[in-house]
Amino acid sequence: MRNIIFFIPNIERGGIEKNLIILSNYFIKKKYNVHIIFGKISNDVKKNLSKKITLIKCTKIINTTFVPSRILNSINCFLYMLINYRFNKRQVILSFQDHPFSILISKIKKIPCIIRIANHPYGSLKYFNNKIDFFIKINIKKIFYFFASGIICNSISSTAFFKKYYRNKKIITIYNPLKIKKYFINNLNRNNQIVSIGRLQNQKNFTGLIKAFNLVKNKLKKTKLVIVGSGGEYKKLNFITKELKLTNRVIFLKYQDPIKIIKISKLFVLNSLWEGLPNILIECQNYKTPILSSDCLSGPREILQNGKLGYLTPVNNEKLLAKKIIYIFKNYKSAKLKSELAFKRLNRFNEHSQCKKFEVFLNKFV
Repeated sequence: MRNIIFFIPNIERGGIEKNLIILSNYFIKKKYNVHIIFGKISNDVKKNLSKKITLIKCTKIINTTFVPSRILNSINCFLYMLINYRFNKRQVILSFQDHPFSILISKIKKIPCIIRIANHPYGSLKYFNNKIDFFIKINIKKIFYFFASGIICNSISSTAFFKKYYRNKKIITIYNPLKIKKYFINNLNRNNQIVSIGRLQNQKNFTGLIKAFNLVKNKLKKTKLVIVGSGGEYKKLNFITKELKLTNRVIFLKYQDPIKIIKISKLFVLNSLWEGLPNILIECQNYKTPILSSDCLSGPREILQNGKLGYLTPVNNEKLLAKKIIYIFKNYKSAKLKSELAFKRLNRFNEHSQCKKFEVFLNKFV
């Protein structure tokens, strides 16, 4: 029987984890042996995984406070697989995180390794590195990724990036598989609120969103901003909200099932500095919620089909973001039409068809 090893040292709650659940459960139904290698796992994710999946929590071979916990988990997963894991010939590693470690394992143990690229490499590195650091990190990635057996990208632009450098490499675009249940919800009787959902971290640029909301607060006097998520930037974001005297207008909610908030909100805003193929935008389309997204690398433009199915705004530009928010509220009928059209084009992300593409691609290597 064929074996698929998911390498994902840090299993939290987010888009990557949703893909992990769908794909691993799919392969179990298809009678594959599925092993998930991890250092930590969210209870919410664990509950949604098939009981037939083999969960392997890696022991702490190295335990130190001098290394960040996420990196330490990756190192320990790498060492555990080298020392304790039993490999056989009909196995393939499907790497979800920290690809250099999984690629090294594949070379040492002589089994194929497929890496799944969640974020565009340029987008994920350029905002928090100077030019020298950026040059070093992007080239380290290019060198390691060259030794992967295959590369799966979740956006066409990411695929195009890799094909520039690896002309003979097996590279494919597969959109994130999602459970699409078309809910026939209209755009009437929605709360007068803007919602944004994601981890409270630099990537999501909630700081810019709050500052943009401050610019529109007088023109949208009855509108509130709801931010849903947990993370290390909560104190900073809360301080900015107080400083701008927005405590009655900006509401913070801890991470929860986003659906009930998405379907009652007038507008969803994604203000990220970079993304992969953000599942949250697809979920918004499923509930006919109008979308405004930063035009970041790499997925939003593809999901919104160049602005036909929602609105795009330049990355990290709060003034233009504010103008676009006002425009959408003033032209809400057009926004509703875009969301209706997006709803009709959801089959691009059908769970079964995208999982099948993963299966066909992985079977080329085992």
